Amino acid sequence: MKLFRKLISLDEALKAVLAYAKPAETEELVFGDALNRVLAEDVYSPADSPPFDRAAMDGYAIRAEDSFGASPNNPVLLRLTKSQREKGKESKVEGVEIGDGECFSIQTGMALPKGSNAVVMLEYTKERGSELEIFKPVTPGKNVSFKGEDVKKGEVVLTEGKRLRAHDVGMLASLFKRSVKVYKRAKFGIMSTGNELLNPEEAEPYEGEKRIADVNSYVLAGLTEPIASSYKIGIVRDNYDKIKTAISGSLAVDSDSNYYCDGLLISGGSSVGKRDFIASVVEDSGELVFHGVAIRPGEPTGFGIVNNKPVFILPGYPVAAISAFELLVRPFLFAVHGVKEERKRIFAVARKKIPSAVGRTDFVRVKLLCKENEYFVEPIRVSGSGILSSMTKSDGFVVIEENKEGVGAGEKVEVVVWG
Repeated sequence: MKLFRKLISLDEALKAVLAYAKPAETEELVFGDALNRVLAEDVYSPADSPPFDRAAMDGYAIRAEDSFGASPNNPVLLRLTKSQREKGKESKVEGVEIGDGECFSIQTGMALPKGSNAVVMLEYTKERGSELEIFKPVTPGKNVSFKGEDVKKGEVVLTEGKRLRAHDVGMLASLFKRSVKVYKRAKFGIMSTGNELLNPEEAEPYEGEKRIADVNSYVLAGLTEPIASSYKIGIVRDNYDKIKTAISGSLAVDSDSNYYCDGLLISGGSSVGKRDFIASVVEDSGELVFHGVAIRPGEPTGFGIVNNKPVFILPGYPVAAISAFELLVRPFLFAVHGVKEERKRIFAVARKKIPSAVGRTDFVRVKLLCKENEYFVEPIRVSGSGILSSMTKSDGFVVIEENKEGVGAGEKVEVVVWG
């Protein structure tokens, strides 16, 4: 059994994990249902957007040269087009052509009438019957959104591998892209193990009872949900048979139940104590690919395959579980779901030394500071893997590679920002 006989490097662990990352199948969704899903195709614009020159402001469409010289003390006088003189401002723009000295009342988003090349804003005008006083000149193109200004016909507007955010869905709507191909969301079961755990939604803490809330179920589900679907299996007690039943049941093949999962994230019971059964159960039920990674925190992390499905063995301490998730689980989920975008990263100067030991990869929670348009970073002082406040107080994390003896004060580092 591979139980800490040899810690493997993060690079080795990541390579092993990604070797089992099978790309998810794809499906077609109505664009309005595709929020936070990952595109499985490039999206091209079928037409120019906007499809015509249009007003960017409420006001009057004019020939810009007719406004030259206008001022509050010397307004330029124009006349409404014949159509608006006869039919009022509700007259349609189709068929209208602006002639010398003419104007056309227009609203934001309306197509510019032929012959006009600018819009003078409403607040710089005053109507006098069928005539219009203009108090400020405009240049050609002023207050006009031109055809294709936003997107050109045939342009790639959204690329395969992008997670669709609200503005991306808006772009799909603007292009009348009624359906879009996305990667299906794998369903990952979230299981916590430990006799000491209480369900915080149900149990009341009992004074004197040495038990703690199940934090990891909620943290890991929250980290998973932006990428894949999560299903909280809940707490399983430290018992070999119960754990084995829970794993086999959740990874059953061809099951229609809610308990069915495409993979598992199991926290707790990952070390080598008398009540740490997870690695043994995974090895007995399938294949234990590795157990023990040279990362801090998160050394007891493991990975295996049961029923041809991935099982991540994560530490019980919340910070260590988050560390393992960020360094190993997230890259796996990204690979499965075709995510190609980068997370937000900032280069910042270390305000003080960040120590590390050669031979392991350190996951360091940090605080970002900005001074005179330059970012600085310093480690969170409380760094124990059970101190969850070290996460809530941090803005992101720095990964110190195994071949480095820490980061010196004044050295630039890359910070992965939460979000």
